[in-house]
Amino acid sequence: MALTQPLVSLGLLIVLTLGAGYGGYKLLSLVVPSERTPVKMSRFEAGNIPTGLGRIWFPLQYYGYLLIYTTIEPIIVLLFLIAYAPFYNNFIEFRNLFVVVGSFIVLVYPVLYYSIKQINVVLNWVLNR
Repeated sequence: MALTQPLVSLGLLIVLTLGAGYGGYKLLSLVVPSERTPVKMSRFEAGNIPTGLGRIWFPLQYYGYLLIYTTIEPIIVLLFLIAYAPFYNNFIEFRNLFVVVGSFIVLVYPVLYYSIKQINVVLNWVLNR
């Protein structure tokens, strides 16, 4: 009995929220015309229809560094969290921590390898004009 009342109230809130969202979607689909026009189907960039060629070529020379940063940052955060853990007097916790860090590094190693290979590609460093 004690658990029934919160579950019913939470379930009622979820059902009402989903029902209101679906009802709003159906109401908007009835009000807004749905025929396809060339303006609706064209792509927009910054709110404007693109005309002509792009002004600059977007260089990907720092893509490898970006991958390295996004790969190593979670490892560093994980190491900070592990440094706080009191594993020095419990071998089982140390072993579990070692397994977690080792498996994380094994999973991240292919991304690091690919990003280092991307950094060494000379064609990414050439700006095309």
